[in-house]
Amino acid sequence: METVRTSEVLESQILEDARAKATRIREAADKECAAVRAEWERRDAEEARRLEAARAARIAAMREDLEASLPLDFMRSRLGFFQKSVSGALESLFMSLDARELGRVIGGQVARASFAFTSQRLVVWCAGIPEQEARRIVTSSTPGAVVHEVKQLPPESAAEAGKGLVVETSDRSRRFRATLQELSALLLEEHREELVKALFGKDVLK
Repeated sequence: METVRTSEVLESQILEDARAKATRIREAADKECAAVRAEWERRDAEEARRLEAARAARIAAMREDLEASLPLDFMRSRLGFFQKSVSGALESLFMSLDARELGRVIGGQVARASFAFTSQRLVVWCAGIPEQEARRIVTSSTPGAVVHEVKQLPPESAAEAGKGLVVETSDRSRRFRATLQELSALLLEEHREELVKALFGKDVLK
């Protein structure tokens, strides 16, 4: 009888030891899992902070680039607006010229280049100006020149040039375009600032 009891006690102790060992193993495993989970959470948090910092840096760089480009883009748009407005104003002014004023304007252009055509035989091409008037403008603006022939510019060339004259020597060695298109380009090149101020006011470019 005593032997049976001793066996029961021994078995009970073994089971108790096994339960205690299992408990320790489970607790150790729980601690290990918790440590692993904490390490992963720490790494995830660090990666999230790194990604957020990189994203913030990219956004800041893009914002800086955008802010740096805006003044230049604004200036380009502003200058483009001035250019278009002044060109439109010049076109409207030229369209309003009567025949006498047009002859005076075109004659002034021819006179600027008269030194190249003095005492030369000339061929004159005209657009939007009668041939007789074209002859008069050239002879009165170019000392000693002889207008040998006056022709109308072909339709496509006339549309491109606008009203005016093309003067060339008979041997075609010299050629000068005295057209409203050329005059507009010249005015924009030499007097752009004055034209903008005249159109928008003297303080517009400040």
